[in-house]
Amino acid sequence: MGRITDNRADVYQEITDQMIAMIEAGTRPWSKSWNGSNVPTIPLRSTGVPYRGINVLTLWVASMTKGFASPHWLTFKQALALGGCVRKGEKGSTVVYANKIVVGDGSHGEANGEAGEGGRRQVAFLKRYTVFNAEQIDGIEAQYPTPAPIITATNPDDRDAELDALFGRVPVPVRHHGAQPYYRPSADHVVMPHFADFHTSDDYYSTLAHELCHASGHQDRLARPTLLSTKREDYAREELVAELGAAFVSGAIGIKLHDREDHAAYLSSWLAALRNDKRCIFTATRQAQDAADWLLSHMGAEQAASLEEAA
Repeated sequence: MGRITDNRADVYQEITDQMIAMIEAGTRPWSKSWNGSNVPTIPLRSTGVPYRGINVLTLWVASMTKGFASPHWLTFKQALALGGCVRKGEKGSTVVYANKIVVGDGSHGEANGEAGEGGRRQVAFLKRYTVFNAEQIDGIEAQYPTPAPIITATNPDDRDAELDALFGRVPVPVRHHGAQPYYRPSADHVVMPHFADFHTSDDYYSTLAHELCHASGHQDRLARPTLLSTKREDYAREELVAELGAAFVSGAIGIKLHDREDHAAYLSSWLAALRNDKRCIFTATRQAQDAADWLLSHMGAEQAASLEEAA
């Protein structure tokens, strides 16, 4: 069997460089809205199935930089099949698909994969696809209108009974006191300032989502190593996972992510991690998606799963 090759490393580096450039420019790609929209929605494939993990982040970046409001993305062929046509001169955006393939007989060692039965091994691969936003395609407007988010807060100053009910289903105690939100692993509970201490209801609920994403890493849940690590770099990575997870949850339920000022201190650590490891943002988005899935599943608002991002 011939040697398997792909452009995996180039995709890792390309996406990492894109994230570094945006953070250096003062923009966190997961915490900004665009094109007049108050809430970034989760990007959707042609079938309506939500993208996940790293693809959510890269398509948010594309929407932010190009001013797209539509959450719908299609390949060139998918557009044609629906009777549409990508406008001349439009540039697509990259999404990736990650999986493993079983190859070989083990005679060349295990350096490039995981050994299995009979000496065969699994080799990871990452494939890129180019997709276009629905706003770049003529002839499909009626098929891909911009959907409303699942939930929208009706009054930014009031509690939202539906959101309270959703968050109330999550099996982590929430206590209200003090001025600083945090999750305490040893006691397995979240501490939140009182609702009135937040500027808007979205600030409160997205901050709660952030702390509950931390709670997802408890040893009895996702057992995320960075949650209990005392290393400074691991602490920063855990904060990145929780921030990304909260962004995914916020996009799914229709609230605006609170751009927390205390996270500015982590920007240099995040930049260092990205520069030192081109897989860092892929790992963080995968763990963040796992955290968001755990939270949304208990809330009863889980998104459809896919095989696409396991890099």
